Amino acid sequence: MPIRRLTTRTAPLVLSLLAACSAGGGRQPPAAAPVPTATSELPSKPVSFAILEDYDLGDDLQDVARDFGLFRELGVRTWRGSISWLEAEPARGRYELAWLDRFAALAADSGITLRPYIAYTPEWAARGGRDADAWNDPPRDPGDFARFARTVARSLRRHPNVRSFEIFNEENTAQWWDGTRASYDSTWAAAAAAIRAVSPRAAVFPGGMVWPDAEWIAAACDAARADVVAFHAYPETWTPDSVTVETYLHDFGWDAFRAAWREHCHGAPVWVDETGFATVPGKTERDQALWWARAIPTFLSVPEIQEIGIYEIKDLRAGAPAIGGAPNYHLGLADADRRKKLAFATVRLLVRLLDTGTLAVTDSALAVTVTAGAARDLHVHGFLRPDGTQVLFAWDRAGDPTLRIRLPRSGRRAIGYELDGTPHPLDGLDGRTLTGVRLATGAVTIVSVTP
Repeated sequence: MPIRRLTTRTAPLVLSLLAACSAGGGRQPPAAAPVPTATSELPSKPVSFAILEDYDLGDDLQDVARDFGLFRELGVRTWRGSISWLEAEPARGRYELAWLDRFAALAADSGITLRPYIAYTPEWAARGGRDADAWNDPPRDPGDFARFARTVARSLRRHPNVRSFEIFNEENTAQWWDGTRASYDSTWAAAAAAIRAVSPRAAVFPGGMVWPDAEWIAAACDAARADVVAFHAYPETWTPDSVTVETYLHDFGWDAFRAAWREHCHGAPVWVDETGFATVPGKTERDQALWWARAIPTFLSVPEIQEIGIYEIKDLRAGAPAIGGAPNYHLGLADADRRKKLAFATVRLLVRLLDTGTLAVTDSALAVTVTAGAARDLHVHGFLRPDGTQVLFAWDRAGDPTLRIRLPRSGRRAIGYELDGTPHPLDGLDGRTLTGVRLATGAVTIVSVTP
């Protein structure tokens, strides 16, 4: 089975575990940390974007180059994807790394930064687990994996565009790590030390978790220094129906996770390094575009979250083997033949508006008043760019209110955007006050206010 298919998303059997995590939770999203309302004191944070697109060793690099062209068109120049241990060391000490070297060189020529994760255990190294598969087993000897990780890092260190290494992927569920938390921590710590010994400039961190798992990340950060803390988020694709973009973090223990991160992880940046929405039958391209217009500002409004990992650039081809069922085939921003879905234009717009190096979250400095209609599930998020442009996102999933929004800074022009990125001037801006912001039920209003 091709390894890119092993890296696809959380399978339905994990839903029961996720549902248990969310049972009894409230439906309100977590409150952002208090932010001073004086605009000169609004703290900024780094913000960045990446795309996950998996490849097998030996894939056609001309085809990969076409994907990199889509990356550039989207405005995202960071790739995340797997380096498969079972492909690259099929027998102990026999390394198959030539394709990786060519892949890294192609990425450099294309202006693409690489952030791979190393995962998937070959049978010869597997300890054995609760199922018959070897690829998700912990290694019998963590030193075997550490030697492989060191070999990969040494091989790729001549490519300065290789910036980091994650150690395994979604390891906090048995489907992806069929071992104990202790066996993961010993493997992660050994690999981190091995990579840092030969590639000290590369960031090293635990693999992105299926959800923000407080106990798992506390133990991992105690086992070794984590340069990043990462988790994944697929609300409305692989979660119970009660979980939405807006409630995901609360429903899956964000407060406990944040407390564990603060105590154990020493300020490591927090990334949502995989998130996406599948256009399965019954879900339209407009649904996907609206999901992204809600998800990116929702996650970036949380002060600790710095990076969004977009899953993925294109759909899988029909009939390709995949773990996780139908959604795996429809998560792309383009279809399998690279025809762009509406969400491609939406994400390109959001990246253009928000990928400015740093952003200040202005949610607590906004004063929102409903002047007409009904607000039933209202969400408003604001961001301040380094150039002084303010970006607003507003939606109500159940109501149709008209809003007056008091901004943290004065502006001279307001521009609204359609989901396809089409701009149009907005009336109603008077200095710091934007009036007449009418929300259609379920739609997302996107506005930039220039200084």
